[in-house]
Amino acid sequence: MPYVRTIPYDEANGELKDVYDNMIKGRGNISNVQAVSSLRPHIMKTLMGHVASVMFSESGVSRAEREMVAAVVSATNKCQY
Repeated sequence: MPYVRTIPYDEANGELKDVYDNMIKGRGNISNVQAVSSLRPHIMKTLMGHVASVMFSESGVSRAEREMVAAVVSATNKCQY
């Protein structure tokens, strides 16, 4: 499996520390799928906004259905997350 360098929470500062703090406040943790963008906090914020829009905005698809689609896509792609 490829290795992606990430910045751990205890080494974060500035914009990344703010993003991490918001993630912890909202979700209780920092997911690995988000942490892989830690070298580019502006990309991490964009990704978080996109996920929030797709998963939580008004839609004809329920939250459970969205989660199911995400799980099937991840399984199909052999994603470990």
